[in-house]
Parts: sequence; C-alpha cells; structure tokens
Amino acid sequence: MIDWARLQGVYGPAHTVPSALQAAETGAEDAWEELWTQLWHQGSTCEAGIAALPALASLAQHTNRAVKFPAIELAGEIVGAALREGRPLDEMKELQQPLAMLSASADGRLSERPADYRTYFRAKLALDGFPVLSDILDDFLDFCTEVLCPRCSDKVSIVIGDFGRYSSIRDWDLGDVHPIPLRPAAPDDLQGVEGRLHQAAVRDGQPRLAWGLRHVFGDAECGTCGAVFSVISALET
Repeated sequence: MIDWARLQGVYGPAHTVPSALQAAETGAEDAWEELWTQLWHQGSTCEAGIAALPALASLAQHTNRAVKFPAIELAGEIVGAALREGRPLDEMKELQQPLAMLSASADGRLSERPADYRTYFRAKLALDGFPVLSDILDDFLDFCTEVLCPRCSDKVSIVIGDFGRYSSIRDWDLGDVHPIPLRPAAPDDLQGVEGRLHQAAVRDGQPRLAWGLRHVFGDAECGTCGAVFSVISALET
C-alpha cells in the first residue's frame, strides 16, 4: 500500500492523488487535469509521479479511450522527466511490469496511426529508455542538436533534415564548418529496442521518422579528433 500523504507531489503532499486516479478511471477531464498538475510540471516530476506509474499502467489498459490515451501520455512524460533527472527507475523492480505494459499500450496506440502520432511516439521513446530523444524529437525536417564528443569532449552539432545529414563543429560566425556525413544504421542492423522503434515507424507509415531514426541510431564523426561514436549514446549521455 502507498502512503500518499507521505509522498510529495509537484506542489506539496500528494494525499489527493488516489482520489484523482479513481476519478480519472471515469474519463473525467478535471481528474486528469489534477493528475497533470500534481505529478508533472514543465519537464519535471516528483516521487508521487513515480509512485503513480503502476496505476497509470492499469488505466492504460482501459477500454475507454478517454482513460487509456491520457494515461499513456502522462506516464510517458513522467518517465521521461524521471530519467532525465537521474532517478533510477531501472532499479525499481516494482516498475518493470508497469513500464512494459505502458510501452505495449503506447505501441498499440501507434498502430492505430493517430493524427497526433508523434505525441505517442515520444511517450514510447521515454518508456523504452530514450528520454532525451523523446524530449527533443521533431519531424526530422530540420533536426539539429548538440552532443559532446566522447573522446575529446568538444561540442559536435548533429544535423538531420532537408539541409543535410551530417556532424560538424559549429562556428557561430561561419556556420557548420567541414560537415561530415552521418553514418546511418542499416535497418537490418538495428537490434532490440532500437529495432522495434524503427519497425514501428515503418509499420505505421512514417517513412520520415523511420529515416531519421536510422541516423539517430547510427554513428557520427567528430571533426576535432576524428572519433566515431554512436549518436544516440552521446545524445542520451
């Protein structure tokens, strides 16, 4: 049993969370608004948010779409925030099954090809252990982010979009100096979670997303020291 009164929500003691979870099972919008307010705020979460994940996993199995879909989205945001904050979710055995259930629910939603596909793909990314990519994911039309080279620690820009697919040491006066083409992963080489995420994008008719993921799950070269490194590993590190 969870002693909610002892847990902290975003704005104080979380003693109202159980009643909000119970009300959310009816699809009540005000209950979901309260849960968002109590458990997540501007990219951060709290101990009550983590404690609520098993309940959200249960709600994500609901037949009522007004219950199921908000549970997936909120859980994805909580997990993404918790992982970015360095909370050791992978060490919490009681969360292993709920997180697996939530990931499966997110995948089921994606297979329906919803209009807000990226919302649920972002949730699945977080639930599958890629919180930073979940946070910055876009449509790969003009994706640009910065990582640290794992060898020399210089800042390397990663560009994936209509302007090119390359790594570069960015000069703020001259722009991207000496761009080096990225080395995208071959679809057949993607294994485990990365392979399943790519396959989901292909399955659901999201070719641009699948193409972008191949580059994110591929390698880049540092223009300073020549080190070749995994883009996703550098990004999540």
